[in-house]
Amino acid sequence: MGNEIYYKVEKIKKTPAGRIFCIKSNMGTVFEMLVSNEQYERFDIEEGEIIDDEHFLKIREEMLFDNARRAAFSILSCGENNKKALITKLQARGYSYELCKNMAIYMEHRGYIDEKKQIKLLCQNYLRKKYGKLKIINELVAHGYQREDVQEFVKKNLDKVDFADNCAYIIENKFMPLSGNPEEIKKMMGTLLRYGYNIGEIKDGIRIAAERSKRADE
Repeated sequence: MGNEIYYKVEKIKKTPAGRIFCIKSNMGTVFEMLVSNEQYERFDIEEGEIIDDEHFLKIREEMLFDNARRAAFSILSCGENNKKALITKLQARGYSYELCKNMAIYMEHRGYIDEKKQIKLLCQNYLRKKYGKLKIINELVAHGYQREDVQEFVKKNLDKVDFADNCAYIIENKFMPLSGNPEEIKKMMGTLLRYGYNIGEIKDGIRIAAERSKRADE
């Protein structure tokens, strides 16, 4: 075989989890790879067989992909995960970033990850907490969703939300009666900005809260 790298399957050990391939290269490197019974049947390799470098790398790639897929199913069965979360958890199990990224895309394409549904549910939760639009976007991006996807969802689905009224709700529950004290006003503005409201929404929120308070006193 000249200077080419090749491998000999020295031993195949049967275990409850599958088969352990003990493979030795002609360079003296020894590899042990655990493959499932399904993989073993598909690879169709016997003890003593000589395989070339291309065949070895293909086996290793398929083995890693199948193992990563099983790990991904295990992770997804434990709870909702987006692509970023799945990638992080698979990397923690020792898989390369490239393989983890491809596995996350694989799972999404097959419907096991539905980020649009996840974003929708999280948005509903943030609206119940009376978050402003900017905070909603930032929270979703912090969870690992792509900013472009988040902004597109917000534009299409939150355009009818009355954020000024939501801002008024926070004012009524945290800062009423309204005070002319500069320190109190500064504190209120800081809170509302952290909630993700812009200056226009805050001004409208103050007006709405003041009008409702006036009507309640009449």
